Amino acid sequence: MSLIKSEDSKKWINAFVAAVSAICGFITIRFFEQLGEWFDLEAKVPNFPITVQVVGIVVGLIVFMSIVKNKSASTLLEDVYGELVKVVWPNKDDVLKTTVGLVIALSIVSGIFVLIDYSFRQLLSLIL
Repeated sequence: MSLIKSEDSKKWINAFVAAVSAICGFITIRFFEQLGEWFDLEAKVPNFPITVQVVGIVVGLIVFMSIVKNKSASTLLEDVYGELVKVVWPNKDDVLKTTVGLVIALSIVSGIFVLIDYSFRQLLSLIL
């Protein structure tokens, strides 16, 4: 059973590209704010906070438009989405059983390591 549908591809691809663009804009804003702190640009540039916000928004829009207009990037994202639609996701019971099995297995392995560590500590304390 697939959680996503092939007819929703354009919506999800655009949402992903928008999220990437927002992250790029946020990183740009944080970068320029850090530059402002390092070089005291708040005092030198009038309306520095507004300028930084505008630059971040413009960078985000440029990233969005460049990805959307780039044919190879759009094709790649459509191919990735097409492969993602083919994924068969496990149901809740399978996930729960696997999680419980992993927790039990990790507990056993960590217990073995604790016993080995304790044994070596006791052995070293007898020798030294």
